Amino acid sequence: MDSVKRGSRRDRSAVDNEQPPLLELRGGILMRATSYTHGLAAVGRAFKGEMVTTPRFWLPVAILLALAGCQDAAAPLNEQPLAGDVTRSPADYADQRILGQSPTAPPLETYTVSFWAHSDRESMVSVNYQRAAGEWWGRPFLRFDVPRGALRAGPGGLRLGGRDSVLITLTIDPQAFTVEFQPSGLTFSRKHPASLAIWYGNANPDANGDGIVDSADQAFAAQIAIWGRPVKAAPWMKTSSQTDTGQQWVSAALFHFSEYAVGW
Repeated sequence: MDSVKRGSRRDRSAVDNEQPPLLELRGGILMRATSYTHGLAAVGRAFKGEMVTTPRFWLPVAILLALAGCQDAAAPLNEQPLAGDVTRSPADYADQRILGQSPTAPPLETYTVSFWAHSDRESMVSVNYQRAAGEWWGRPFLRFDVPRGALRAGPGGLRLGGRDSVLITLTIDPQAFTVEFQPSGLTFSRKHPASLAIWYGNANPDANGDGIVDSADQAFAAQIAIWGRPVKAAPWMKTSSQTDTGQQWVSAALFHFSEYAVGW
C-alpha cells in the first residue's frame, strides 16, 4: 500500500465537527475520537487506572507536549540544529543506556499500530499497557501527536500539500523503551512539529543493570531523555526533551522519522 495519499478530501464528519477528530487505540483497535477532550480524558483514565473522566490527570503531559512543540519553533531556521532535535554528538554518549521494561510490567495492548495522518487536521494515537489486576484501565505507554500543518515532506523528499495524508506505522520493542517510526524519510514542519510522549513508570527499577536498586538508579532516572538514531546501525543521539520526573513522562518534538527510545 502506498504510504502517501495525494489530495484526499476530508470526511464529512471532519467538516461538521468544531474539533478535529483524533485517533486513539483501545484494545488494539484504532478508533476515531469525537473531540480533543475525549482523547485527553481517555488517556487520563488510563494514567490513573480509574473510571473518573477528567482531563486534569493528563495536564502534565499536555504541558510537556506544548513545550516540546515550541522548543525550536521560536528560533530562526538558520539557528536551529540541522537534524531538528539532536542536541549533542553521539561521541559524547559512549555509555548511553536504553530503559528496559520492568519484569513485572504487563504487556502492551499492541506492539504495532498504523494510522493516517492528515495535513489539514490533527491526528493522535496512544498505546496502553494491558489492564493489570485491580485496574479498570491499562496504564499508558505512549502518545504521538501530529498537529494540523505538521506534515512537510514524504519519503524521497516528496513535498506534501494541504490535503495530502501519510500512513504512519509505529513498531514498539517488547523489552525496551524503543519505538520505530515509518515511513522512513517523513519530515515535519519546524513551526508545527509532531510530538512524542512516553510514560516510563513501568521501567525496570534497576536502571544500570547491576542487580541492585539503589541511589545510583535514581540518579540515572534524573537524566532521562528521548534519544534517536536514523538506522539501527547508527549510534544513539540525545534529543532536546522535556521530562516530568514526578509523573514519569518524557516528551520531545519530532522533526523527522527515526527510531526513538527513552534512556540516559
